[in-house]
Amino acid sequence: MKKRKSFGVKLWLWFVLFSAVIFLVLWLLQTVFLQGFYNDMAIRGAEKEAEKMAEHSLNADFYDVIDETATENSLLVFVTDAEGNILYSADEYKNLYGSSSQTKQQNGNPYLSSDKVLNWEKGALRNLPYSYEPLIAKLKETGSNSVGFVTEDNTAYVAGNVLGNGNILYVSMPLGTVGGTVRILRLQLVWVSVLSLILGFVLAWVISRRFEKPIEKIADSAREIAGGNFHPELPKGFCTELDELSDTLGETALSLEKAQNAQREFLANVSHDLRTPLTMIKGYAEMVKEISWSDAKKREKDLDVIIREADRLTALVNEILDFSAMQSDSAPQEYGIIDLSRAVRDVVGQFAPFCEQNGFVIEADIMDGITVSADKVQIKRVVYNFIDNAVNHTDESKKINVSLTAVDGSARFEVTDYGKGITDEELPHIWDRYYTARNRKNKTVVSGLGLSIAKEILTAHGAKFGVDNRNKCAFWFELQIC
Repeated sequence: MKKRKSFGVKLWLWFVLFSAVIFLVLWLLQTVFLQGFYNDMAIRGAEKEAEKMAEHSLNADFYDVIDETATENSLLVFVTDAEGNILYSADEYKNLYGSSSQTKQQNGNPYLSSDKVLNWEKGALRNLPYSYEPLIAKLKETGSNSVGFVTEDNTAYVAGNVLGNGNILYVSMPLGTVGGTVRILRLQLVWVSVLSLILGFVLAWVISRRFEKPIEKIADSAREIAGGNFHPELPKGFCTELDELSDTLGETALSLEKAQNAQREFLANVSHDLRTPLTMIKGYAEMVKEISWSDAKKREKDLDVIIREADRLTALVNEILDFSAMQSDSAPQEYGIIDLSRAVRDVVGQFAPFCEQNGFVIEADIMDGITVSADKVQIKRVVYNFIDNAVNHTDESKKINVSLTAVDGSARFEVTDYGKGITDEELPHIWDRYYTARNRKNKTVVSGLGLSIAKEILTAHGAKFGVDNRNKCAFWFELQIC
């Protein structure tokens, strides 16, 4: 059974709801509100046509305009003199008697007045609609040349105008003539609604299934990725958005595959780096216990090895913890204005004992008074990691250059070694964690996290950084000078 919250069911329900709303609006417009719409249009139409006829009152074609307007708009029109005598009349059936020019001389036309009608006594309005008298009253009351009103029984709208020659134009538009139309429309709408709703239900189901299938396939592919298959078959071609989703899922699968491989490498490298000092610690501890315990000089030497390997192990664990903290944004940061020149000198000084003992030479060219906004501890760590990386990759000359200069408003720190450099194949991976560990050449390297940690710190500082590998291998970064 399909779940109620599935995409297909929801799409089907929304489509059905949309169809129902459309038909509800259609029913309201065609039945409930039709009379109101018709009345508004009739009122505006009657007023407009009355003004049109009034504009032609002094023209020769005045009666022709009345005939045409009354027929086209279903109007009842009377033209009277000031005393209420009918001068001319027309309605929608006037065309049955012919045009006014043909019938003015004919007898028996009920729309034309004879001399006898013109001689009716004043007030003899029995041939005029009952709403004529209210029209005359409103014209006198308002003092205006035009008025309009709905009759008391709401069956018609009456518009009246005082013409330029003093005659009265009476125009009436019926308002209650849509009842039969509403009944016909209601019957039609019943059949149309039933058939359309059935069609809408079927169409909604087809569309929902059409959309649901590729989404189900993508969901199945996602489950395959979760199960370890990082190369599932991803559906494409249905629509742009789902194609983009498939592409994104494919990229995610590749990223997860890389992450899984990196995790395996991480465990392998950490295991290797931990195993070495642990093995040495255990071995030398057993040696002290069984062999050199009584020999003070030998014991002291073995204990120094144990302490050195323990320090190495501690440094490795600390680097792993620091790198994890940086990637999770939980590493504390204390930004402030720091003297970068002094910070670089301090780090170079830390390498002095090591250089003296192992024959390395660090040539430092450090400009004084360069200040930047940064976390002092973290930036010193970047400097340390860059120099440490150079120490492990320089050539037999054991020479390293360290420089700090001001370039276009930025402080540029650069460390250069004279080793074999980085191949084009290796260059994209130098910032990856443990990549250096896999290719390291010097046993003094603790882990392959140095450049990865430097990258995380520099990225958090918004610094520019990179490696120049054209002639010599030079790692650098730039921070804005304060």
